[in-house]
Amino acid sequence: MNGQHIPGFYYDQEKKKYFRIQTQSAAGGLNLKYSTSNLVKERRKENVQRAATAKKARTQKERVVRRHAHSFVQNDLDREIGFRRRSVYLQNIWPEACMSGIGPSPELVTSSDDQGVVRFFDRDPVSRIIYAVCGENSIKRRHYLGNDQAANLSNPQSQKKLRALDTKSRYGYYPWDEIGRTTSTVSSFQYMPNSGALAVTTIGSDRPPIVQLSDPERDGPHISQQFTPKGCAAIFCSTARPESFTTSHHPNSVAASQTEHLAVGAQQSLLMFTRSPSGSWDSSTLIPDLQADILALTWLSPSTLAAGCRNGKIHLYDSRSGNSSHVLTHPYPISRLSRSDDPTRLLCAGLQDTLFLYDARMPRLSPHRYRDGSVNTQNHHYNNAYFETLLPGRHHGNTKRRKLMSKKAIARWSQPVLSFAHANLDDVDLGVSVNTRMGLVAAGQDLANSNKAIR
Repeated sequence: MNGQHIPGFYYDQEKKKYFRIQTQSAAGGLNLKYSTSNLVKERRKENVQRAATAKKARTQKERVVRRHAHSFVQNDLDREIGFRRRSVYLQNIWPEACMSGIGPSPELVTSSDDQGVVRFFDRDPVSRIIYAVCGENSIKRRHYLGNDQAANLSNPQSQKKLRALDTKSRYGYYPWDEIGRTTSTVSSFQYMPNSGALAVTTIGSDRPPIVQLSDPERDGPHISQQFTPKGCAAIFCSTARPESFTTSHHPNSVAASQTEHLAVGAQQSLLMFTRSPSGSWDSSTLIPDLQADILALTWLSPSTLAAGCRNGKIHLYDSRSGNSSHVLTHPYPISRLSRSDDPTRLLCAGLQDTLFLYDARMPRLSPHRYRDGSVNTQNHHYNNAYFETLLPGRHHGNTKRRKLMSKKAIARWSQPVLSFAHANLDDVDLGVSVNTRMGLVAAGQDLANSNKAIR
Protein backbone atom coordinates (compact mmCIF):
# COMPACT_ATOMS: atom_id res chain seq x y z
CA MET A 1 0.00 0.00 0.00
CA ASN A 2 1.60 3.20 -1.18
CA GLY A 3 -1.05 5.64 0.08
CA GLN A 4 -2.56 6.50 -3.29
CA HIS A 5 -6.01 8.06 -3.28
CA ILE A 6 -8.88 5.53 -3.60
CA PRO A 7 -12.46 6.87 -3.83
CA GLY A 8 -14.46 6.06 -0.69
CA PHE A 9 -11.41 5.08 1.38
CA TYR A 10 -9.07 6.97 3.74
CA TYR A 11 -5.39 6.07 4.11
CA ASP A 12 -4.12 6.30 7.71
CA GLN A 13 -0.45 7.33 7.75
CA GLU A 14 0.16 5.84 11.21
CA LYS A 15 -1.46 2.44 10.65
CA LYS A 16 -0.47 2.22 6.97
CA LYS A 17 -3.93 0.91 6.07
CA TYR A 18 -7.01 1.93 4.10
CA PHE A 19 -10.32 2.42 5.93
CA ARG A 20 -13.78 2.86 4.42
CA ILE A 21 -15.21 6.35 4.95
CA GLN A 22 -18.48 6.15 6.90
CA THR A 23 -21.26 8.59 6.03
CA GLN A 24 -23.30 10.29 8.73
CA SER A 25 -26.34 8.10 8.06
CA ALA A 26 -24.28 4.90 8.18
CA ALA A 27 -22.53 5.99 11.38
CA GLY A 28 -25.88 6.13 13.17
CA GLY A 29 -24.93 9.18 15.24
CA LEU A 30 -21.73 7.57 16.56
CA ASN A 31 -18.55 9.65 16.57
CA LEU A 32 -16.54 7.31 14.37
CA LYS A 33 -12.93 8.17 13.62
CA TYR A 34 -13.29 7.71 9.87
CA SER A 35 -16.65 9.43 9.43
CA THR A 36 -17.13 12.15 6.84
CA SER A 37 -17.29 15.02 9.36
CA ASN A 38 -14.18 13.89 11.25
CA LEU A 39 -12.18 13.52 8.06
CA VAL A 40 -13.18 17.03 6.95
CA LYS A 41 -11.89 18.39 10.27
CA GLU A 42 -8.70 16.36 9.91
CA ARG A 43 -8.04 17.66 6.41
CA ARG A 44 -8.65 21.23 7.59
CA LYS A 45 -6.07 20.81 10.36
CA GLU A 46 -3.58 19.35 7.89
CA ASN A 47 -4.05 22.30 5.52
CA VAL A 48 -3.54 24.81 8.34
CA GLN A 49 -0.43 22.97 9.53
CA ARG A 50 0.93 22.76 5.99
CA ALA A 51 0.39 26.50 5.41
CA ALA A 52 2.04 27.38 8.74
CA THR A 53 5.06 25.22 7.93
CA ALA A 54 5.44 26.77 4.47
CA LYS A 55 5.15 30.29 5.90
CA LYS A 56 7.77 29.56 8.55
CA ALA A 57 10.16 28.18 5.96
CA ARG A 58 9.60 31.19 3.68
CA THR A 59 10.16 33.60 6.57
CA GLN A 60 13.43 31.93 7.52
CA LYS A 61 14.68 32.26 3.95
CA GLU A 62 13.56 35.84 3.31
CA ARG A 63 14.17 37.56 6.66
CA VAL A 64 17.08 37.93 9.02
CA VAL A 65 16.51 36.07 12.27
CA ARG A 66 17.23 38.23 15.31
CA ARG A 67 19.42 36.10 17.54
CA HIS A 68 20.56 38.91 19.85
CA ALA A 69 17.59 41.19 20.36
CA HIS A 70 19.25 43.37 23.01
CA SER A 71 22.63 43.91 21.36
CA PHE A 72 24.01 47.33 20.50
CA VAL A 73 24.11 46.47 16.81
CA GLN A 74 20.41 45.60 16.77
CA ASN A 75 19.54 48.80 18.63
CA ASP A 76 21.45 50.83 16.03
CA LEU A 77 19.55 49.10 13.23
CA ASP A 78 16.24 49.79 14.96
CA ARG A 79 17.16 53.45 15.29
CA GLU A 80 18.16 53.62 11.62
CA ILE A 81 14.84 52.32 10.31
CA GLY A 82 12.82 54.22 12.92
CA PHE A 83 11.49 51.15 14.74
CA ARG A 84 9.70 52.27 17.95
CA ARG A 85 11.00 55.79 17.48
CA ARG A 86 9.66 57.91 20.34
CA SER A 87 12.26 60.69 20.62
CA VAL A 88 10.60 64.03 21.39
CA TYR A 89 13.82 65.82 20.44
CA LEU A 90 13.87 64.43 16.90
CA GLN A 91 10.14 64.92 16.27
CA ASN A 92 9.57 68.37 17.79
CA ILE A 93 12.63 70.31 18.99
CA TRP A 94 14.88 69.62 16.00
CA PRO A 95 12.38 70.84 13.33
CA GLU A 96 11.64 73.97 15.39
CA ALA A 97 15.37 74.67 15.73
CA CYS A 98 15.89 74.36 11.97
CA MET A 99 13.00 76.73 11.23
CA SER A 100 13.87 79.27 13.94
CA GLY A 101 15.73 81.53 11.50
CA ILE A 102 12.82 81.72 9.05
CA GLY A 103 10.26 84.45 9.59
CA PRO A 104 6.55 83.63 9.89
CA SER A 105 5.62 85.90 6.96
CA PRO A 106 6.88 84.88 3.49
CA GLU A 107 8.98 87.16 1.30
CA LEU A 108 7.33 88.26 -1.91
CA VAL A 109 9.42 87.28 -4.93
CA THR A 110 7.06 88.30 -7.73
CA SER A 111 3.34 88.45 -8.41
CA SER A 112 1.24 87.48 -11.39
CA ASP A 113 -0.99 90.58 -11.02
CA ASP A 114 -3.73 90.27 -13.65
CA GLN A 115 -2.10 87.28 -15.38
CA GLY A 116 -4.07 84.77 -13.30
CA VAL A 117 -3.38 82.55 -10.32
CA VAL A 118 0.03 80.83 -10.37
CA ARG A 119 -0.79 77.10 -10.24
CA PHE A 120 2.67 75.69 -11.04
CA PHE A 121 6.13 77.22 -11.19
CA ASP A 122 9.77 76.24 -11.60
CA ARG A 123 13.08 78.09 -11.72
CA ASP A 124 16.23 77.90 -13.78
CA PRO A 125 19.05 77.59 -11.21
CA VAL A 126 21.59 79.29 -13.50
CA SER A 127 19.75 82.24 -15.05
CA ARG A 128 17.12 82.43 -12.22
CA ILE A 129 14.32 82.72 -14.78
CA ILE A 130 10.93 81.79 -13.33
CA TYR A 131 8.58 79.67 -15.45
CA ALA A 132 4.97 79.53 -14.28
CA VAL A 133 1.51 78.37 -15.28
CA CYS A 134 -0.87 81.30 -14.83
CA GLY A 135 -4.52 80.40 -14.82
CA GLU A 136 -5.54 77.09 -16.36
CA ASN A 137 -3.38 76.78 -19.47
CA SER A 138 -1.16 79.85 -19.95
CA ILE A 139 2.61 79.26 -19.66
CA LYS A 140 4.60 82.39 -18.86
CA ARG A 141 8.19 83.39 -18.15
CA ARG A 142 9.80 86.19 -16.15
CA HIS A 143 13.49 87.11 -16.37
CA TYR A 144 15.75 88.06 -13.49
CA LEU A 145 17.79 91.28 -13.42
CA GLY A 146 21.25 89.98 -12.49
CA ASN A 147 24.41 91.72 -11.35
CA ASP A 148 25.98 91.13 -14.74
CA GLN A 149 23.66 93.84 -16.08
CA ALA A 150 25.59 96.36 -13.94
CA ALA A 151 28.69 95.90 -16.09
CA ASN A 152 26.82 97.48 -19.01
CA LEU A 153 26.14 100.65 -17.02
CA SER A 154 28.74 103.40 -17.23
CA ASN A 155 27.52 105.40 -14.22
CA PRO A 156 28.89 103.99 -10.89
CA GLN A 157 25.86 105.31 -9.02
CA SER A 158 23.56 103.37 -11.31
CA GLN A 159 25.61 100.23 -10.71
CA LYS A 160 25.25 100.62 -6.93
CA LYS A 161 21.50 101.17 -7.22
CA LEU A 162 21.16 98.06 -9.38
CA ARG A 163 23.06 95.89 -6.91
CA ALA A 164 20.96 97.25 -4.01
CA LEU A 165 17.68 96.09 -5.52
CA ASP A 166 15.78 93.44 -3.58
CA THR A 167 14.45 90.20 -5.07
CA LYS A 168 11.03 91.65 -5.83
CA SER A 169 12.49 94.59 -7.74
CA ARG A 170 14.87 92.39 -9.71
CA TYR A 171 12.01 90.19 -10.95
CA GLY A 172 9.72 93.17 -11.41
CA TYR A 173 12.06 94.88 -13.87
CA TYR A 174 10.99 92.63 -16.76
CA PRO A 175 7.34 91.89 -17.65
CA TRP A 176 5.74 88.46 -17.92
CA ASP A 177 6.23 86.81 -21.33
CA GLU A 178 3.81 84.19 -22.63
CA ILE A 179 5.74 81.31 -24.16
CA GLY A 180 2.94 78.81 -24.75
CA ARG A 181 -0.64 77.64 -24.23
CA THR A 182 -2.18 74.21 -23.83
CA THR A 183 -5.49 72.81 -25.03
CA SER A 184 -6.68 71.87 -21.51
CA THR A 185 -5.80 72.37 -17.85
CA VAL A 186 -2.14 71.80 -16.95
CA SER A 187 -1.63 68.82 -14.60
CA SER A 188 2.18 68.88 -14.14
CA PHE A 189 4.96 71.33 -14.93
CA GLN A 190 8.73 71.17 -14.53
CA TYR A 191 11.96 72.60 -15.86
CA MET A 192 14.88 70.29 -16.64
CA PRO A 193 18.17 72.16 -16.14
CA ASN A 194 20.37 69.53 -17.82
CA SER A 195 19.21 70.52 -21.29
CA GLY A 196 17.00 73.55 -20.59
CA ALA A 197 13.81 71.71 -21.55
CA LEU A 198 10.36 72.52 -20.21
CA ALA A 199 7.89 69.63 -19.72
CA VAL A 200 4.15 70.29 -19.47
CA THR A 201 1.32 67.74 -19.25
CA THR A 202 -2.42 68.35 -19.41
CA ILE A 203 -5.22 66.51 -17.68
CA GLY A 204 -7.46 66.50 -20.77
CA SER A 205 -11.14 67.36 -21.23
CA ASP A 206 -12.93 67.61 -24.56
CA ARG A 207 -9.43 67.57 -26.05
CA PRO A 208 -7.14 64.57 -25.41
CA PRO A 209 -4.32 64.99 -22.85
CA ILE A 210 -0.90 65.87 -24.22
CA VAL A 211 2.76 65.93 -23.23
CA GLN A 212 4.35 69.20 -24.38
CA LEU A 213 8.16 69.41 -24.52
CA SER A 214 9.93 72.62 -25.47
CA ASP A 215 13.18 74.61 -25.23
CA PRO A 216 11.98 78.14 -24.43
CA GLU A 217 15.42 79.78 -24.42
CA ARG A 218 16.63 78.12 -27.61
CA ASP A 219 13.56 77.83 -29.84
CA GLY A 220 11.50 80.79 -28.68
CA PRO A 221 7.85 81.02 -27.61
CA HIS A 222 5.00 78.81 -28.90
CA ILE A 223 7.40 76.25 -30.41
CA SER A 224 7.20 72.78 -28.88
CA GLN A 225 6.95 69.07 -29.57
CA GLN A 226 3.69 67.42 -28.53
CA PHE A 227 2.85 63.79 -27.79
CA THR A 228 -0.68 62.41 -27.45
CA PRO A 229 -0.74 59.01 -25.69
CA LYS A 230 -3.10 56.50 -27.26
CA GLY A 231 -6.02 55.21 -25.24
CA CYS A 232 -5.41 57.72 -22.45
CA ALA A 233 -8.19 59.86 -20.98
CA ALA A 234 -6.11 61.85 -18.46
CA ILE A 235 -2.52 62.55 -17.38
CA PHE A 236 -2.15 63.26 -13.67
CA CYS A 237 1.59 63.46 -12.99
CA SER A 238 5.10 63.43 -14.40
CA THR A 239 8.62 63.57 -12.99
CA ALA A 240 12.04 64.13 -14.50
CA ARG A 241 15.09 62.27 -13.30
CA PRO A 242 16.90 64.59 -10.85
CA GLU A 243 20.08 66.28 -11.90
CA SER A 244 21.88 64.91 -8.83
CA PHE A 245 21.41 61.29 -9.98
CA THR A 246 24.54 60.12 -11.75
CA THR A 247 24.42 56.62 -13.15
CA SER A 248 27.29 54.40 -12.01
CA HIS A 249 28.62 52.37 -14.95
CA HIS A 250 30.55 49.15 -14.96
CA PRO A 251 33.96 49.30 -16.68
CA ASN A 252 32.68 46.83 -19.28
CA SER A 253 29.37 48.62 -19.89
CA VAL A 254 28.44 51.37 -22.32
CA ALA A 255 27.04 54.59 -20.88
CA ALA A 256 23.53 55.65 -21.89
CA SER A 257 23.36 58.36 -24.51
CA GLN A 258 20.15 60.03 -23.32
CA THR A 259 20.45 63.43 -21.63
CA GLU A 260 16.96 63.61 -20.08
CA HIS A 261 14.48 61.07 -18.73
CA LEU A 262 10.86 62.08 -18.12
CA ALA A 263 8.39 59.60 -16.58
CA VAL A 264 4.70 60.31 -17.23
CA GLY A 265 1.70 58.69 -15.55
CA ALA A 266 -0.74 58.41 -18.45
CA GLN A 267 -3.83 57.28 -16.52
CA GLN A 268 -3.09 53.60 -15.78
CA SER A 269 0.05 53.37 -17.94
CA LEU A 270 3.61 54.47 -17.22
CA LEU A 271 5.42 56.17 -20.10
CA MET A 272 9.06 57.21 -20.45
CA PHE A 273 10.29 60.08 -22.63
CA THR A 274 14.03 60.18 -23.33
CA ARG A 275 16.02 62.88 -25.06
CA SER A 276 19.06 62.22 -27.20
CA PRO A 277 22.02 64.63 -27.44
CA SER A 278 20.67 65.80 -30.80
CA GLY A 279 17.58 67.21 -29.06
CA SER A 280 14.93 64.76 -30.32
CA TRP A 281 12.49 63.08 -27.92
CA ASP A 282 11.45 59.42 -28.01
CA SER A 283 8.67 57.74 -26.05
CA SER A 284 8.21 54.19 -24.78
CA THR A 285 5.67 52.37 -22.61
CA LEU A 286 7.19 50.93 -19.44
CA ILE A 287 4.04 49.52 -17.81
CA PRO A 288 0.95 49.12 -20.03
CA ASP A 289 -1.65 48.74 -17.27
CA LEU A 290 -1.49 49.00 -13.45
CA GLN A 291 -5.25 48.49 -12.97
CA ALA A 292 -5.49 51.93 -11.28
CA ASP A 293 -4.80 55.58 -12.08
CA ILE A 294 -1.23 56.75 -11.41
CA LEU A 295 -1.42 59.89 -9.25
CA ALA A 296 2.21 60.29 -8.07
CA LEU A 297 5.69 59.50 -9.38
CA THR A 298 9.20 59.87 -7.96
CA TRP A 299 12.71 58.64 -8.74
CA LEU A 300 14.40 56.55 -6.04
CA SER A 301 17.64 55.92 -7.94
CA PRO A 302 18.92 56.42 -11.49
CA SER A 303 17.24 53.16 -12.50
CA THR A 304 14.31 52.83 -10.05
CA LEU A 305 10.98 54.62 -10.27
CA ALA A 306 8.12 54.57 -7.73
CA ALA A 307 4.48 55.01 -8.80
CA GLY A 308 1.60 55.70 -6.42
CA CYS A 309 -1.91 54.76 -7.54
CA ARG A 310 -5.46 55.75 -6.69
CA ASN A 311 -6.09 52.41 -4.96
CA GLY A 312 -3.21 53.04 -2.54
CA LYS A 313 -0.73 50.62 -4.11
CA ILE A 314 2.91 51.66 -4.61
CA HIS A 315 4.74 49.97 -7.49
CA LEU A 316 8.47 50.00 -8.18
CA TYR A 317 9.82 49.85 -11.73
CA ASP A 318 13.44 48.91 -12.41
CA SER A 319 14.77 49.87 -15.82
CA ARG A 320 17.55 47.29 -15.59
CA SER A 321 15.13 44.36 -15.51
CA GLY A 322 12.22 46.06 -17.25
CA ASN A 323 9.73 44.74 -14.68
CA SER A 324 7.59 46.25 -11.93
CA SER A 325 6.43 44.92 -8.57
CA HIS A 326 3.89 45.91 -5.94
CA VAL A 327 5.86 46.52 -2.74
CA LEU A 328 3.77 48.78 -0.47
CA THR A 329 0.10 49.54 0.16
CA HIS A 330 -1.20 52.85 1.51
CA PRO A 331 -4.67 52.83 3.10
CA TYR A 332 -5.97 55.76 1.01
CA PRO A 333 -5.41 57.29 -2.46
CA ILE A 334 -1.88 58.64 -2.88
CA SER A 335 -1.33 62.30 -3.76
CA ARG A 336 2.48 62.67 -3.52
CA LEU A 337 5.58 60.48 -3.32
CA SER A 338 9.08 61.62 -2.42
CA ARG A 339 12.39 59.89 -1.89
CA SER A 340 13.84 60.10 1.61
CA ASP A 341 17.51 59.94 2.63
CA ASP A 342 17.84 56.40 1.23
CA PRO A 343 16.37 54.65 -1.83
CA THR A 344 14.67 52.13 0.46
CA ARG A 345 12.74 54.81 2.39
CA LEU A 346 9.79 56.50 0.73
CA LEU A 347 7.62 59.39 1.95
CA CYS A 348 3.98 58.98 0.97
CA ALA A 349 1.28 61.65 1.27
CA GLY A 350 -2.31 60.59 0.80
CA LEU A 351 -5.85 61.67 1.42
CA GLN A 352 -7.65 61.43 4.77
CA ASP A 353 -4.82 63.31 6.58
CA THR A 354 -2.17 60.63 5.99
CA LEU A 355 1.56 61.37 5.66
CA PHE A 356 3.72 58.29 6.29
CA LEU A 357 7.34 57.24 5.86
CA TYR A 358 7.66 53.68 4.55
CA ASP A 359 10.64 51.37 4.37
CA ALA A 360 10.59 48.91 1.48
CA ARG A 361 12.65 46.46 3.54
CA MET A 362 9.88 46.05 6.13
CA PRO A 363 6.52 46.35 4.32
CA ARG A 364 4.57 44.56 7.07
CA LEU A 365 5.21 43.70 10.69
CA SER A 366 4.77 40.05 11.60
CA PRO A 367 1.40 39.53 13.36
CA HIS A 368 2.62 38.20 16.71
CA ARG A 369 -0.24 36.87 18.79
CA TYR A 370 -0.95 36.46 22.47
CA ARG A 371 -1.83 33.12 24.01
CA ASP A 372 -5.54 33.85 23.67
CA GLY A 373 -5.11 34.28 19.89
CA SER A 374 -5.43 38.08 19.72
CA VAL A 375 -2.87 40.00 17.65
CA ASN A 376 -0.13 41.88 19.49
CA THR A 377 -0.25 45.39 17.96
CA GLN A 378 1.96 47.11 20.52
CA ASN A 379 4.60 48.08 17.95
CA HIS A 380 2.13 48.47 15.08
CA HIS A 381 1.04 51.81 13.72
CA TYR A 382 -2.49 50.50 13.17
CA ASN A 383 -3.24 49.67 16.80
CA ASN A 384 -6.39 50.11 18.87
CA ALA A 385 -5.56 53.73 19.72
CA TYR A 386 -5.27 54.61 16.02
CA PHE A 387 -8.65 53.14 15.12
CA GLU A 388 -10.31 54.75 18.15
CA THR A 389 -9.27 58.16 16.84
CA LEU A 390 -10.93 57.36 13.51
CA LEU A 391 -14.04 55.75 14.99
CA PRO A 392 -14.43 57.00 18.58
CA GLY A 393 -16.98 55.77 21.08
CA ARG A 394 -18.26 52.39 22.20
CA HIS A 395 -21.12 52.22 19.75
CA HIS A 396 -21.69 48.70 18.46
CA GLY A 397 -21.31 49.81 14.85
CA ASN A 398 -18.00 51.58 15.51
CA THR A 399 -16.65 48.63 17.48
CA LYS A 400 -17.45 46.26 14.64
CA ARG A 401 -15.92 48.59 12.05
CA ARG A 402 -12.75 48.96 14.14
CA LYS A 403 -12.33 45.19 14.23
CA LEU A 404 -12.83 44.92 10.47
CA MET A 405 -10.35 47.74 9.79
CA SER A 406 -7.81 46.14 12.15
CA LYS A 407 -8.00 42.84 10.27
CA LYS A 408 -7.68 44.65 6.94
CA ALA A 409 -4.68 46.64 8.17
CA ILE A 410 -2.80 43.54 9.31
CA ALA A 411 -3.56 41.63 6.11
CA ARG A 412 -3.15 44.35 3.45
CA TRP A 413 -1.82 47.70 4.63
CA SER A 414 1.89 48.37 4.94
CA GLN A 415 3.23 49.39 8.34
CA PRO A 416 4.82 52.89 8.25
CA VAL A 417 8.08 53.65 9.99
CA LEU A 418 6.99 57.18 10.91
CA SER A 419 3.75 59.16 10.72
CA PHE A 420 3.49 62.95 10.54
CA ALA A 421 0.71 65.35 11.48
CA HIS A 422 -1.02 66.30 8.24
CA ALA A 423 -4.22 68.09 7.24
CA ASN A 424 -5.36 67.00 3.78
CA LEU A 425 -8.78 65.47 3.53
CA ASP A 426 -9.41 65.34 -0.21
CA ASP A 427 -6.97 67.62 -2.10
CA VAL A 428 -4.57 65.82 -4.46
CA ASP A 429 -2.69 69.02 -5.42
CA LEU A 430 -0.99 69.74 -2.06
CA GLY A 431 2.77 69.32 -2.40
CA VAL A 432 5.40 67.63 -0.24
CA SER A 433 9.15 68.30 -0.13
CA VAL A 434 12.01 66.53 1.68
CA ASN A 435 15.36 67.94 2.79
CA THR A 436 17.52 64.83 3.07
CA ARG A 437 20.55 66.63 4.53
CA MET A 438 18.64 68.10 7.49
CA GLY A 439 16.07 65.33 7.78
CA LEU A 440 13.05 67.63 7.43
CA VAL A 441 9.70 67.24 5.68
CA ALA A 442 7.60 70.18 4.45
CA ALA A 443 3.99 69.49 3.51
CA GLY A 444 1.25 71.79 2.28
CA GLN A 445 -1.84 71.84 4.50
CA ASP A 446 -5.52 72.29 3.77
CA LEU A 447 -6.36 75.75 5.13
CA ALA A 448 -9.99 74.72 5.62
CA ASN A 449 -8.89 72.28 8.35
CA SER A 450 -5.60 73.82 9.50
CA ASN A 451 -4.33 77.26 10.52
CA LYS A 452 -0.92 76.61 8.89
CA ALA A 453 -0.28 76.66 5.17
CA ILE A 454 2.96 74.66 5.45
CA ARG A 455 3.89 72.27 8.23
